[in-house]
Amino acid sequence: MSFGRHAYRHALKPPATPTLDHLWISDDLLAATFRRFANGQRRHGSCVPGPLEARRRLAKRRNTALANIGGSPAEDIACLFGRNGREHMKWTDHPWQRAPFDTQSLADHSMGPPAVPFSFSDQNPELQPEPSEFQTTHASPSYLTNQATREKVLEEFLDGKNWGIDDARDFTRRLRIDLHREPRYSRQIFERLLARPDPDLTEAIAFLDDPFMNTRGSGNYAAAVEIFVRTKTKRGKRTAVLNAINRALELGLISTDEICLIITALPNIIVERNKTLGSWDHKALLKHYRAMWKAIGCCNILGYHDLDRNIVDAWLEELLRTRSFRFAEEMIIETHDANSRSQWPSALVQAWLETMEVDSETSLPFPDKIFSQLDVNSAADCVIRVTESLASSPADRVPRNQLLERWRDCLSNAEVISTVAKSQVWFDFPLPCVQTQIKHAPMSHSTQHQIILRLWLLRTLGRSTGPMYNQSARATDQPICSLLNLYQTVIQDTSGTFFPDFMREIHDLDLPYNSLLLLALNKKGKTSITKTIRRTLEQLETSQLSLAEVWKTPSVYKGIQRLFHTTFDQMFHRMDLTNPATVEEILNVVRSGDSNNIWPILRLLNNNTPLKISLHKAWQPIPHPDEKVLVRYHPGPRDSRCPDPHAAIDLINQLAVSLSCCKHLTPCQSFHMVHWLYRYLRRHGGPVDPEFVRAMYHAGVVRYRRDGRRISATQYEYILWIVRKFEGPEVVEELTALPQIGGSRLDWQ
Repeated sequence: MSFGRHAYRHALKPPATPTLDHLWISDDLLAATFRRFANGQRRHGSCVPGPLEARRRLAKRRNTALANIGGSPAEDIACLFGRNGREHMKWTDHPWQRAPFDTQSLADHSMGPPAVPFSFSDQNPELQPEPSEFQTTHASPSYLTNQATREKVLEEFLDGKNWGIDDARDFTRRLRIDLHREPRYSRQIFERLLARPDPDLTEAIAFLDDPFMNTRGSGNYAAAVEIFVRTKTKRGKRTAVLNAINRALELGLISTDEICLIITALPNIIVERNKTLGSWDHKALLKHYRAMWKAIGCCNILGYHDLDRNIVDAWLEELLRTRSFRFAEEMIIETHDANSRSQWPSALVQAWLETMEVDSETSLPFPDKIFSQLDVNSAADCVIRVTESLASSPADRVPRNQLLERWRDCLSNAEVISTVAKSQVWFDFPLPCVQTQIKHAPMSHSTQHQIILRLWLLRTLGRSTGPMYNQSARATDQPICSLLNLYQTVIQDTSGTFFPDFMREIHDLDLPYNSLLLLALNKKGKTSITKTIRRTLEQLETSQLSLAEVWKTPSVYKGIQRLFHTTFDQMFHRMDLTNPATVEEILNVVRSGDSNNIWPILRLLNNNTPLKISLHKAWQPIPHPDEKVLVRYHPGPRDSRCPDPHAAIDLINQLAVSLSCCKHLTPCQSFHMVHWLYRYLRRHGGPVDPEFVRAMYHAGVVRYRRDGRRISATQYEYILWIVRKFEGPEVVEELTALPQIGGSRLDWQ
């Protein structure tokens, strides 16, 4: 076998002992390796004794001492290289390198000499360490692990008056207190620092800037602001502390809960005359808020979109209270989440409207950036929320309408607002006729009210694209037609009619005029709109004219009768024309009025369906008591839907007599109106009584002769034909006979 083939077989043989899946490093090996690393540090450069050489030797003693401590907790490795410029000094043993410290008070807490002396490789015999500095480092483990005893020792230390931040840092290390794991001790130390009779805010600022003492979650930044809420402090010192808080915000060292506490506490800071900062100096408060906002924007850890909703809500509430609308608008835009609907855009706009209503002389800029910077759905939701809130406002009618009118003017002048019409939020409400599993929030308005409010908004938005007489296509046309169709679907489900219900809902909402009736007629109507109809719809929408007054004007009534036919019909049905009081009122109008007052009464008769139906039932006469019939006539209870037929005929006869004798009517007008009543009776099957025939003869013949007017032959023959038909030929002969002197004849005059 060749040597190469033997080598291959030898390489393929499995090892005699199994390989380990991990490498074990003992504590001794690790300590020895770290000791060699610490002792092997050399500074390459000049070896001339001086300050640099003393610092090098101090660093070597520090590293050696750290390597020889086997049972002590692991130190922060960054301290070996001088973190923050001062952390490498925490092992120093010389009073001239430390801040003033109450050695006597610390010595009282010492518990014995160290168990293992420090070994210094290049120890300087002239500078010996004082035995009281590290006397608690190697104390009894049972003593240091006792929580109650450790808290008692710390409390006794904090009761002293001459300790500083460096002293507190060293003492917590000796007690083996990890402030990062137990931030309550950091809060305790900071509160005792602030609780001194004359607290040194310079030390407080240094404490806040110290990452070892001021640990995350301790709430020291909020506590620093709370001291200004309790006691009055000079403005310069207060600003210095707040600047330290802003530096911490830039570094992302303050938790979100603590930021919320700071925001709510700033307006309550006591300033001059024992007043708060929020009520005394709004500009200073806004300046602090601006600095905090800028610091958060410069932070790479905590950005605007990382802020909790609690922080944003508390902050915006304070900004709206101080009327900082531009700042609030910027905050809403920066913290906006397109996936959620926030109420703050609408709250901002409504607060601006209310402020302008109270102080109209102050020209506050309209916060229109939220409509261009936010997404389309959020902008549409904002304008809808503002309109619904203003419409449901319990305030008096005049201020409420003024707010709505100002809101309408703002929307009409906004140029970018027309893009809001493309949103699908306009149709985001539950319909009663649609079964859905989605749970909607309780609505302050009914579905019909919501549709009308959105139509009012879209009509306003349409004005921003040009004058309304311009019939070109607009972005608001499609949602308007869809909403009108939805409204028609809703009222059909509730057995309603379109235009009457539409006008009633507009009156219930009491909205400023926005030509909604004309809009509905343009989109849903099929007839041309005249100036009279346009003016009538405007008066109806603004409640300047009621439907009860419309039917008195023939031209207006004919124009809108088709739109409000159901309402007119219901209105006429509710009127009981056979009521004695109503009959007397009608007759007084006929006797004293002219044709303009009488024609509405005739139209009322023509539109009262129950009255027309009852006329043909009057052919059965009422039996006279002398006839002694077995079944007597007992008129039952009557109402507007079932009038008495004989009372209806009696009303027609009295009207004919009053019209024939009315002095405010010409003979031609009297005969024309009486003839209209005759055709009304014949058309609806009512009986013609002799009383009615005589009234027609008086109006068409007698009054003409009295006034010296010429009677048409056709008219004369027609009247005689009616007399012959209902009175008999004998009466006609009497009427056409020549007058006889000394004779007697039937006198109808």
